[in-house]
Amino acid sequence: MAWLADIISRFFDLLLEPFGAAGWAALAVVSVLSGVLLLWLFKVTTNQRALTERRRRLTGHLYELGLYQDDLGTLARVQWALLKANLRYLSTSLPALLVLLPVVLVIVVQLDARYQRRGLREGETTLITAQVVEGRNEVLAELALQPAEGLAVEAGPLIDRRNLAVVWRVRATSDAPAPATVSDGVASWAKPLTRTKTLGRLAPARERAGWHRFFLNPTEPPLPDDAPLASIAADFPRRDGDRLGLPVWLWGFFLISVVGGLLFKRLLKVEL
Repeated sequence: MAWLADIISRFFDLLLEPFGAAGWAALAVVSVLSGVLLLWLFKVTTNQRALTERRRRLTGHLYELGLYQDDLGTLARVQWALLKANLRYLSTSLPALLVLLPVVLVIVVQLDARYQRRGLREGETTLITAQVVEGRNEVLAELALQPAEGLAVEAGPLIDRRNLAVVWRVRATSDAPAPATVSDGVASWAKPLTRTKTLGRLAPARERAGWHRFFLNPTEPPLPDDAPLASIAADFPRRDGDRLGLPVWLWGFFLISVVGGLLFKRLLKVEL
């Protein structure tokens, strides 16, 4: 799946590159396009005629609730019919949800790598954690963090044999430190600590290839399959705070994509 993750990441690179430092303009465009894409996917993965009919039945039962409030027997019958109509409506929409959720996850993960965190600046510190593959315990004592321009090692290596991890604390001595490079004496593997451009990718970890990486961390090249490391991770500062438990950029994505999709609802002739 590494090749597919690379194609998607490069597509987002090309899509965002023309906006330069205009982060919110780029987010707005991506959100509108995502809303239109998701709306179209909903259309092609649902039975639109059945969805329209079941929504009308659902609406009709809601009107009945208002008409028969004084008749308990009829009200109970309408509530039961309303429940069944609602379940039928949801069952018609379920195939679309099974398609839309993975697509939304892929888009959000790509945006997360560009909006959630920022690179290290001069004077800031972070922890670099190298996770060793199970069964390669002998590598723990051999791992070292190679010297890099703009990066100083303040502490470590701290070897955690129980969790098969090695940790270093590093400090940036410039606003654009070189990647942190972990070596076992034979080969080496780098983890970027800053962006090459304003809306470039910056993931929390570099991992091995796999399905989990495709959906959760696809934006950096995977570690080789023969490497003794499972991941190299770094703690990065946040770009923005949270609002009601979610990052600001994520609220922006959800709101703009919904509005963008609704604006094209009639053009695409989609029934919701």
